[in-house]
Amino acid sequence: MFHSMKYRKRINTVIFYFALVAIICILDFPIYWMIKSSLTTVEKVMSRDVAVAITEFDFSSYKQVWSGTGYASSLYLKNYMANSLMVVMTSSIISIVLATLAGYSLSRFTYKRREGISQGILYVYMFPQMILTTPLLMLIIKMKLYNNLWSLILVYCTFSLPYSIWMMRSYFSALPKELEEAAMIDGCNRLQAVGKIMLPLALPGVVATITYTFILGWSNVIYPLSFITDESKKLVSIGFLTLVAGDATPWNGVMAAATISALPVIFVFIFLQRYLIGGLASGGVKS
Repeated sequence: MFHSMKYRKRINTVIFYFALVAIICILDFPIYWMIKSSLTTVEKVMSRDVAVAITEFDFSSYKQVWSGTGYASSLYLKNYMANSLMVVMTSSIISIVLATLAGYSLSRFTYKRREGISQGILYVYMFPQMILTTPLLMLIIKMKLYNNLWSLILVYCTFSLPYSIWMMRSYFSALPKELEEAAMIDGCNRLQAVGKIMLPLALPGVVATITYTFILGWSNVIYPLSFITDESKKLVSIGFLTLVAGDATPWNGVMAAATISALPVIFVFIFLQRYLIGGLASGGVKS
């Protein structure tokens, strides 16, 4: 009986890890295929006789899309990357400042309809971006910010703030009030207690929220496509679509540009991973 249960446990473990590896392979295959296609010539990418394994390492497509030469002469990838970094980093900073203040207020202060406000903020996050595109576009035009990078900064804050506020609220709620009360007894005012005591303790939540807003903004396509028409102001999420030209599309170049555009998100996730996991685990608990 004991050996039968032990054998069954081993079989279940093998099945579990086999299924896990299969899921990982399925999810990562598009990324692998993107990198593989970027390292081959366009003729081999379009060929019907395609090898699954990487058989060559041709970096010419990377050189052309980065330098803007050859078939990528109309592609300004460096400029797109700079625009994306400016928009996403600015919107992330604005979002985390506002989310920290709002999250702390909802967590620590007691006032009328506080819970209703918290629920309303979360409900706003549930609206699809496609529904909000037209109203936001009309607002941006009235504000005379159309075809301006500041329009994207403001709009990015609208869809990153609700989740960020809720996350920071949950994180502050998980921290004991006695810490800031002790700091205030020792002579700190409320702002000093928050800055010197609460924010350092909430650092994993802050970093997780910044990472979330950065990834969300970097991968957004709808708003840059709707609000920006000037080629010099395009973001990298839509900029490399300049290469798409029907049957004449150099797909190895498109894949190379897509691979380069994904690198900042990968680096952010790798360097901030330990903060991200802790922050999401703490901020995801509803108090």
